[in-house]
Amino acid sequence: MSKGEAQDFSLGEPQPIGINTRYACWLTCSEERYLRAILRVGCVASVSKAQDNRALVEIRNDHDPDEAWHWVRTELEETSRRVVLDPIWEEALWLL
Repeated sequence: MSKGEAQDFSLGEPQPIGINTRYACWLTCSEERYLRAILRVGCVASVSKAQDNRALVEIRNDHDPDEAWHWVRTELEETSRRVVLDPIWEEALWLL
């Protein structure tokens, strides 16, 4: 993402949580689409329900936390590039 581009999300560094050295990071985002996008990422074990635009993203134990963070970050950046169309435009595209 270029330096001049605004981001609608912030992803914290992975930190150990719990007793069994699981890892998680905080995601702060302005839109629900970011939460939906990372639920599909294979290295994500779970995403907590967002409170005040902030959710805890838990990384699966079989993934390296740093690599998983980069994977999640890439998905979020790709999601930020997608344009969300108004429903009237989506219907118009189906008519073409």
